Amino acid sequence: MSSIIVRFKEIVVKQKELNYHFPNILRKPASMQDIRKTELALDLTFNDELKELYLFADGTDIDNVTPSGFTGLIPIHNFLSLEDAVRYYYESMEFEESFHNWTRDFCPGRHLFPFLEDGAGNCYWVDLNEGTPDYGKIFWTNTFGTDPDYCYNSLATMFEVIAEAYRTNIIFVDDEGYLDCKFEEFEKLSKKTSN
Repeated sequence: MSSIIVRFKEIVVKQKELNYHFPNILRKPASMQDIRKTELALDLTFNDELKELYLFADGTDIDNVTPSGFTGLIPIHNFLSLEDAVRYYYESMEFEESFHNWTRDFCPGRHLFPFLEDGAGNCYWVDLNEGTPDYGKIFWTNTFGTDPDYCYNSLATMFEVIAEAYRTNIIFVDDEGYLDCKFEEFEKLSKKTSN
């Protein structure tokens, strides 16, 4: 079993212990046919880690009623189904400037796959631009005024950070049942683990 799946299962067990809603809306695994259809729709090829992730679960079922604080894998960030990811990809690509890192004067290629997003322009993408040094890394677009950039070396690294954040109560469920985070500690953990 891959480290991504081990960590994802660990996260779901912890969420159930916390009586958090996310495990209730986790979708069944995608099939290889579903993945291939998505690859064709986006003209890209999933790497092995992304296949493993979606063969474990095809995102979550998100409705327009449940508050986003109950539905995220990490606070407010929903795990996109393949279908939702295709839609999100095409909506986002209309705003190419949101991918440009002005500090480094860099913009990744268009072969990116969105898998965690918050509905407000903050999204984690797997870089699937084959033959580039950033292939497989996790790229983050945001609306916080920070340049978009790579924040994890791989999906496995990102899921290790998330699992560790749950283990150490950096990510927790507040008194009202919403997923919350000690964001400065999460950022430190992310930087320590990704370097």
